[in-house]
Amino acid sequence: MKRENFSIIVPAFNEEQGIAEVIHRCKKVMRKGDEIIVVDDGSVDCTSEKAKSAGAKVVRHEKNKGKAFALKTGFKAAANEIVATIDADCTYPPEAFPEMLAELEGADLVVGTRFRRMWPRDLAWHRVAANKLGALFASVLLARKVTDVTTGLRAFRKKILKGMPEIRAEGLDFEAEFTARAISNGFRYKEVKIVAEMRKGRSTLSFFRHLWLFFKAVLRGKFS
Repeated sequence: MKRENFSIIVPAFNEEQGIAEVIHRCKKVMRKGDEIIVVDDGSVDCTSEKAKSAGAKVVRHEKNKGKAFALKTGFKAAANEIVATIDADCTYPPEAFPEMLAELEGADLVVGTRFRRMWPRDLAWHRVAANKLGALFASVLLARKVTDVTTGLRAFRKKILKGMPEIRAEGLDFEAEFTARAISNGFRYKEVKIVAEMRKGRSTLSFFRHLWLFFKAVLRGKFS
């Protein structure tokens, strides 16, 4: 069966080291009618220039507003009903998109999970620990097994954004709140196993600060 077209949203802040590779890899799984939109969230490096050279549409924020705002900008700019997201640091495999889009036939939100095995060897310990604790908290609170609460590799239909309260997260807690809101509002959730890679560029994740943000995001998604 012919699949529907989709829009790939790539939020990026100072990601000149990896953005071109992400775009080139995404384009290999794209078809006519698909699009890739890079939302440059106030970068002060060459992120926009490299994204344009690689063939992506670029929407730019003059000032940094946070990942959540960048994603929302991308959702509004997307021309297709199916939207996918991927980070700009080369940690996620865009090669998983075809499988994820196929799974959307029986789901409303499909995510790529990095944590189906105990400890992914290519991820920093604090990133793995924060995500595993956040996922355990989400699984208990939502009564639904969630193994990767913060994964940035997602595919969904825009209709689910209209079918749940607005996501209030402002930064890296966006995905945790998105997952919690989708499950709490009765949307069908599914995970696809992926293998994560070493990021290109510097991580901004802080273990204790972001773990607390993830917990609060899940609580917001469940109760507000």
